[in-house]
Amino acid sequence: MEEPEIIHEQQTKGKKRKRRDDDTTRRQDRQSVLSREFTENIDALHSRIWPPGARYNDIIYLGDMDSFQLFSKKLRLNKDDKWKGHFIRKYGDTVVLVSDDSGARKPDSKIPKFKWKWNTFAPSLRGIHQYIYLITGLDQYTSTRLLKIYFANIHPILPVIDKQEFLEQYRDQCSSYPTGDLINAMFGAAARFVETESLDQERRQRVPLDAQWDLPIGWSDHFFDQAQKIISDGILGPATISTVQAIVLIQNQRATVDTKSSTCWLTGGFGVRLAQGLGMNRNCDDWDIPDHDKETRKRTWWALFICDRFQSALNGRPLGIDDDDNDVGYPSAKADWKEVLDLPDDPDDEYCGPRFPSASYRPESTDGQVCIYQLFVELAKLSEILGHIIQGLYTPEAKMISVQQRRDETIRKLDRELTEWRFAFGRSIKHTNFSDYKENGLFSGVVATTVLFYFTTLILLHRPFIKSNVSHAVGSKQPEFSSFWICTSAATHGIRIAAALSMGDFMLTPYAFSLYPVLQCCLILMYNTKNQDPHISVAAKEDLEKGIALIDRIHECSSTAQTLKVLFHSIMDKKNIDTVTGPLEMDYKDLDESKRGENQFGKSTKRHTQTKHDQRRNKISISSLIDTFLLQQDISVDSWISRASTPG
Repeated sequence: MEEPEIIHEQQTKGKKRKRRDDDTTRRQDRQSVLSREFTENIDALHSRIWPPGARYNDIIYLGDMDSFQLFSKKLRLNKDDKWKGHFIRKYGDTVVLVSDDSGARKPDSKIPKFKWKWNTFAPSLRGIHQYIYLITGLDQYTSTRLLKIYFANIHPILPVIDKQEFLEQYRDQCSSYPTGDLINAMFGAAARFVETESLDQERRQRVPLDAQWDLPIGWSDHFFDQAQKIISDGILGPATISTVQAIVLIQNQRATVDTKSSTCWLTGGFGVRLAQGLGMNRNCDDWDIPDHDKETRKRTWWALFICDRFQSALNGRPLGIDDDDNDVGYPSAKADWKEVLDLPDDPDDEYCGPRFPSASYRPESTDGQVCIYQLFVELAKLSEILGHIIQGLYTPEAKMISVQQRRDETIRKLDRELTEWRFAFGRSIKHTNFSDYKENGLFSGVVATTVLFYFTTLILLHRPFIKSNVSHAVGSKQPEFSSFWICTSAATHGIRIAAALSMGDFMLTPYAFSLYPVLQCCLILMYNTKNQDPHISVAAKEDLEKGIALIDRIHECSSTAQTLKVLFHSIMDKKNIDTVTGPLEMDYKDLDESKRGENQFGKSTKRHTQTKHDQRRNKISISSLIDTFLLQQDISVDSWISRASTPG
């Protein structure tokens, strides 16, 4: 090739490269322009105006199917691109908006802006306690006393509040005050605890006279009404985690709302939707927010999850949270002792106001952490299994499955999950370093109610198959591993544990469905009272009497307890179920002489009136009963299945 031709070819290639480089530059510039235009257009379409003074979320979740998620994969987004003052960030496959705090100005007011009757007086407010007085009607002394009750009795089992941050707000040590819906809901929960405590005579005898309150029943509704009014008035505004937290407390703590009512169901569903809109159903471990915010999001979300599972089972309605849409890990069961006891980080802290401990004792050393939220985490794990049972056995699609082998595999898998939870729960409680879970501890009764939730879940797993198993199991000297005997054993043990609990024990379990296990156990026992085998019917009548006596004793604590009392007595009348001594003796006419006076579980059927000493003795024996039945650590899962095949 001649030299002029070579030079011409090189010039041609150079021009082509330059054109390609120019095209690439123009394409990148065009993408940047499109990115800015897209951001501006989305910004205009999705205006998010936050009220001055309110603490909003550091991260805004856009949703997996949001248009921003789609275009973010096609456009180049610079790290400095903003949308309404928020940086656009990508964590994994999720695009979120992170607030820009670099140039944040101090808010003009610490008072959250929401519709309320006192808004005209807001500019003249001086201090946190005047603010609380105007939105709740409580003075400083009463509000402090209620918060002490809340953090001591409710927060350890239903830990939806970021305790450290809330107390900073309450002590006027940060840039904003607590929102009106949350503070009213917290006061409502504490007031309800005080109301119920006044009904428990045994507990009143242990409380000093100067610590007792004589409050009218329904005082808590005043706070819940105010919280709901604030939530409903701001329903069109931006959602915040504090609103979700308030909804969790209202749903679980309002005594005048029946658990099976549409109000309770819809309230929980509304909270789930708000939480999903905030991205609380997504894993936030990689998000650029403080660790305590991550834990608060997790605990609040799992509280909604727990309520969704048990409310669905209680009402017989579909689940509101799909497992496929939830990738949130379990929250940590641990917290620093300084947070639990509300101790200052700095010994020279000048604050000398009241403290709000969440434990009934103080250890020798307050360094390190304590597993204060262990029961909450265990209940979250159990509620997951309950959701699998509802999906696997009670949905229309599950009921259409007629293949026997597939059904048996489902039951065996779910039963194994429950058994593994049972032993893991036993280990965690026995080895926890939180003494309030131990013998005679403040929350020992809550450990017992958690066991009742386990029995309820076990009953729901096997209850659909009672009819197909009962005819084969009854009368057999060596019965097979059948659903009938599992439900009977669970109901028997469950009602005996429940009968030894007090009204205060159920109040320390701060969930609206705390009495649901009593309902399930009593229904199984009512079913067994009509069994043709006198061994079964006599034992069922004796244990059913314990359940009826329990509801009669605590029926004043909530609308749900009152409904259960009416329901049980109505069923007893219509089904002609009698638990008095006469019919029990008639049932024994076909038994051997050596078996008279003793039921299948080795308990005497001779009826007697329980004295206060007997009740106190049963109360003390709760933990030993749990230890012998539930917390045995020397049994493998397979050996438990083998042992469970023998009734009693």
